Amino acid sequence: MAKKKEKSTAKEEVTPAQDGEVEEVDTGDDQSPEAYTITGDFTVDLAEIFKRCAVESIPVRQRTPVAANPDVSDNGPVTYLTVDKMTSLRPAIEVDADDENKTSIKGLFIKGWRVEVPLLTCFTFCVPATLSTLSLWRCGLNRETLEALLPLLTKVPVKTLALDDNPDCAGHFHILLTEECAISNLSLRGNGMTCEHLALFCAGLTHNKSIIKLSLHNNNIGDDGVITLAKSLRLNRTLLTLNLSHNHITDKGTKAIAEVLTALTLSHEEIVARRKLISESKVSTSADEPPTTPGGRAKERPGSNSRSGSHTALDKKGKGGASGKAGKKQDKIDKPSAKDGRKSENKGTKDDKRKGSRLGTTDSKSKSKSKGPAGKKYQEEKEQEPETVEFQNPLIEANLSETDGKIVVPGNYALTCVNLNSNKISNSGVTNLYKALHYQDNVTMRRGVKGLLRLTLKNNQLDISSKHYADLMEMMTRRDPFYEQPLLEEDNSNATTAT
Repeated sequence: MAKKKEKSTAKEEVTPAQDGEVEEVDTGDDQSPEAYTITGDFTVDLAEIFKRCAVESIPVRQRTPVAANPDVSDNGPVTYLTVDKMTSLRPAIEVDADDENKTSIKGLFIKGWRVEVPLLTCFTFCVPATLSTLSLWRCGLNRETLEALLPLLTKVPVKTLALDDNPDCAGHFHILLTEECAISNLSLRGNGMTCEHLALFCAGLTHNKSIIKLSLHNNNIGDDGVITLAKSLRLNRTLLTLNLSHNHITDKGTKAIAEVLTALTLSHEEIVARRKLISESKVSTSADEPPTTPGGRAKERPGSNSRSGSHTALDKKGKGGASGKAGKKQDKIDKPSAKDGRKSENKGTKDDKRKGSRLGTTDSKSKSKSKGPAGKKYQEEKEQEPETVEFQNPLIEANLSETDGKIVVPGNYALTCVNLNSNKISNSGVTNLYKALHYQDNVTMRRGVKGLLRLTLKNNQLDISSKHYADLMEMMTRRDPFYEQPLLEEDNSNATTAT
């Protein structure tokens, strides 16, 4: 009876939870997003990360591709797609599936609804390494969301980044210009950027080595902004394509671009930086070279083997006797005859030939194995890669000249495409551009570099019938890499007579 009373008292000590309180149940599983193992299916992974981060779930849908061959009905071709009116207004994450793995993605697009920091944090946890394109159009981004986007860009090698129509972060895009980000195509259209906003961005663009294509379409940078951008192009040799359309640029800004394309006179700050770079390069090269004596010869420390060898030779000569005779006998035993040597050499050559034949067969087999579908695909990708020309830092350019006590170096010949449509450029600006390109035509380019290849000047305040404009367009037509020179009339007449 006493034991039963003790059990009842032990049960009474356990107090149940009061009304309104929730008991915490320890399941033993770590429900943090860091502990989640990525499966590779983006839709499944994102749903689980949303759950673990306590973020409201957002549907993921495939992006509808534009049909190359539209359906043809009785009333004509159908070039549109009908959807529910509310589906386009609801927040959704559009993705492009990867070509090889359909559950993974290569593009992520968000349009027209506000993106907060928690959503970008969830993307950082589950975005696959195959992601190459990220577009956030009119998403209300600001400095805080850009800082939250930076870990994603450093984790995944995103090549194309579009942040169009986000005016709240117009002055903070320089955050993205870090060495860890591998962005090659950056689009900043319609962000209302001014010259003040562009100052910090151009400071980071000066030494950036990843951005190849930059679009500043439909901003408000003006002439002062173009002058600031031209200063960064003095040292930048990575940017190839620049879009400056709809930016209220006049002849003043056009002149700044034209000066960058010709020859550059180094400023005092650039000369100081040049001397510093040259001294650093000399120090690095001198550190790699071996130490030398005052006479100019390299120091050679005598080896210990020669000294020990001389002692043994003297000992042998001095001692003579039995030890010397034993040494001679041993030498006779060790030395093979000429015939034996020839036989051993022949054997060695035969063995080498056998080994070489075996190695040759294995190499041919490995080569034949590599010529599979994977090898062909790798070879095709290698052939499709464009040949990039590496430009040297202009501050340590060897091909320089000196005029009136000033150092002049070649201009920016890396820039190949410039869009100046829908600005306020007149005939004076066209003249400056013509002189710059005429200079590039006459100056011998190093490494086969041709300079600017495409220039567009549509919808400007210029006279199309002017001589400089006609000459400029003719020059750019010849510079176009897809231009095919027409046949001469004589060749055509000869061809017709021959037939």
